Amino acid sequence: MQNKIKEMGYSAYSLADARNEMKKTLAVVQAILGAIGAISLLVASLGITNTMYMSIYERTREIGIFKVLGCYLKDIRGMFLLEAALIGFFGGTIGIGFSYGISAIINTVAVGVMPEMGDSSISVIPLWLALAAVGVAVLVGLIAGYFPSKRAMKLSALDAIKNE
Repeated sequence: MQNKIKEMGYSAYSLADARNEMKKTLAVVQAILGAIGAISLLVASLGITNTMYMSIYERTREIGIFKVLGCYLKDIRGMFLLEAALIGFFGGTIGIGFSYGISAIINTVAVGVMPEMGDSSISVIPLWLALAAVGVAVLVGLIAGYFPSKRAMKLSALDAIKNE
């Protein structure tokens, strides 16, 4: 109907036009939030990497003892990767907890401002998204812990023991 009115030379505006404009605006907002998320993932991975390197420096003697006792290199690597994955897991879990809390606050404020909303929610975090976020956090932890674990594997056993 809108196209026929426009063909007659009149201007017409429909709810579909408003919806399309809102979709464009939301796409820009999502892109900005995605960029913020990417930056926070980068910062988190740098933090995990730094933590793991510090862990190696603090536990040099322990790593040397493991090597002298005949511990497999893959076990040393696995130990550090597990620690990095746990850091990612707990960080992701805490982040999801904050996200659910902020979402609840937004929904409470929205119902207070717009009582006609009833029981509907503005902010919804599906379970699959929360689980995917924790999975990504663990993956970032594993990737960030890879190079420190390689460094731990390359330490000389005798130098590590003499170091402290």
